[in-house]
Amino acid sequence: MIKYRKLLLLFGVLLTFLQANAQKSKELSLKEALNYALEYKADAKKAALDISKSDYQIQEKWAEILPNIALDGNLINNPILQETALPGEILGEPGTVVMAPLGQKWNADGGINLTQKLFDQSVFIGLKAAKSSREFYQINQQLTKENVIEKVASQYYHTLILQANLTTVDTTYQNTVKIQQIIISQFENGLAKGIDVKRIQVKVANLQAQQQELQNSIQISKNTLKFLTGLPMEMMITVTEESSPRLPQNEKEAFDFSSLNAYQSLTKEKELRNYALQESKAANYPTLSLSAQYHYQGLGDTFPIGKDETQQVYWTDYSSITLNLHIPIFSGLKTRAKIRQAQLDVETLQLDIEDKKLSLRADFENAKNQIRTSEITIENQQQNVVLAKEVVEDIQNNYTNGLAPLTDVLDAETSLIEAQNNYNKAILDYRLALLDYLKSKGELQTLLK
Repeated sequence: MIKYRKLLLLFGVLLTFLQANAQKSKELSLKEALNYALEYKADAKKAALDISKSDYQIQEKWAEILPNIALDGNLINNPILQETALPGEILGEPGTVVMAPLGQKWNADGGINLTQKLFDQSVFIGLKAAKSSREFYQINQQLTKENVIEKVASQYYHTLILQANLTTVDTTYQNTVKIQQIIISQFENGLAKGIDVKRIQVKVANLQAQQQELQNSIQISKNTLKFLTGLPMEMMITVTEESSPRLPQNEKEAFDFSSLNAYQSLTKEKELRNYALQESKAANYPTLSLSAQYHYQGLGDTFPIGKDETQQVYWTDYSSITLNLHIPIFSGLKTRAKIRQAQLDVETLQLDIEDKKLSLRADFENAKNQIRTSEITIENQQQNVVLAKEVVEDIQNNYTNGLAPLTDVLDAETSLIEAQNNYNKAILDYRLALLDYLKSKGELQTLLK
């Protein structure tokens, strides 16, 4: 039984090993992540669906201009006929009143109806608004793409920096373990203190904890990246190091907010609000329409369908053509209130547009300043990293030769990790500032090239 259990355990370990090797990690470049997100992410798909929806909205408005044709029919049974009082003179009985029933107990009616709007200002305005809505959704689709690119690229860069931080800790951990082995050997030979053994042991444990924390953060960051791109959560991915992008050469060009999707979206929305205002005003205009009908009707005291005059069911046809004119005079100030509301909506949106101009300009200037600041910080932190490495090497040599205490070694390693992390953060700040710059210029899609 024990042998059988051992075989099962061995088989389970082997199966786990095979599964782990079968599920290879996919290398995911930034360009691949962006293209995948734009194709499969729900936000991008919904933006495309909005454009398709706008096409049907245009068709719906066109339908109000075209004639409407319908077949109608009804079958009516009157168990109790309404009666009316007729003077007796009609029936040759002067001085009396005769109660006479109206209609027949059964009435079958069927026919074709046509209606056609000849003039309705609101319909034509609505058609223009529908076409403008399609343009609005097209702009929003580009805006959605920019938002997707910004989110995915930002998360991708965050993941890269976490991996760089982990590499720094891993390198420090390996060096610290080597020092730990030396100290333990020295302690066994009576050349090191017990307190040094404990200190280096604490340092190794702390580095292991940092490794575990960073590994967990990297996995969370990758899961977030998979969510933002629409990748399946079970897929193993590896983000590849990207060369630091540089500021485009055309940075000194005049800032033009009119070409930005964020600005165009608001201006197009204002156009739609103006159409809504015009449509409200159109309620004061006359409307003209044409309607025509042709029906066939059967009347009788018995169920009429399938019967004729021999069964006392009488069939007759009738038709009419009507020209309808509607001239609004007074609507209880309802139309006036709607017009005022629409005007306020337009004015409010104009304020939003002016505010957006300032915001876009501020984003552009702030991004440029942050890029320049980050470039200086990167250069300084590079020098700090070089100095910190030199300090670590010198102090480690001094410690090996008995010229420096262990605390100096540990402090130097901590300073090196801090310098390296500060450098990584400066790289991240630079990349994020460049994203903001490209966004402020409307050039985020250059990352796809």
